[in-house]
Amino acid sequence: MTTSEPLHRTIPLFPLGTVLFPDGVIALKIFEARYLDMIKKCLREKTEFGVVSILENQGDETAPPALSQIGTLAQIEDFDPVQPALYMTKSVGTQRFRLLSSQQEPSGLWIGEVELLENDPVTPVPQEHQRVVNLLNEIISVIQSEDLLGESPFKEPFKIDDCGWVSNRLAELLPISLAQKNHLLAQTNPRIRLDLVTEIIEDDDLRNLKMH
Repeated sequence: MTTSEPLHRTIPLFPLGTVLFPDGVIALKIFEARYLDMIKKCLREKTEFGVVSILENQGDETAPPALSQIGTLAQIEDFDPVQPALYMTKSVGTQRFRLLSSQQEPSGLWIGEVELLENDPVTPVPQEHQRVVNLLNEIISVIQSEDLLGESPFKEPFKIDDCGWVSNRLAELLPISLAQKNHLLAQTNPRIRLDLVTEIIEDDDLRNLKMH
């Protein structure tokens, strides 16, 4: 895919109160009929679904949810049908997209017309960002040593020397608003994204990040 030929695709959407970044892992408990059908179809056709965050409606509770205009494709990796109407799934973020339009089907499932965005180019981490790389290394070590959350929330291989991977992992962990996370996700330059993440960490003294 090249930037001169944007790739458009129609995909099912899973609006959530979180932001998924490429190579990020998201565990979902699926029990609503619309999403059970969606997961079955994705598994059957080996296709992805789109994760977008739900933005706040400005005080109008009757309005349909406002969806972020930036999101990430999710590929199902693990699937456990605990009950006929309860699936435990684990999916991995693959590629970012821009949401061009969306509509809700009678079943309640959201369908989006999206434009896929270029994957981050491999960009070495500059020396001035070594402190946040060390911070991420410490977090990974703690997760691995204490077996937090049962499994690592990061998909191997760990690309600790790549601006895009490091900035995405730290952006997932930062206790910041969905709007800020979406702003980071929308950055097409991984070096700029890492600059912004580093700025947030240093400005807010967020060196002691917590898993949440």
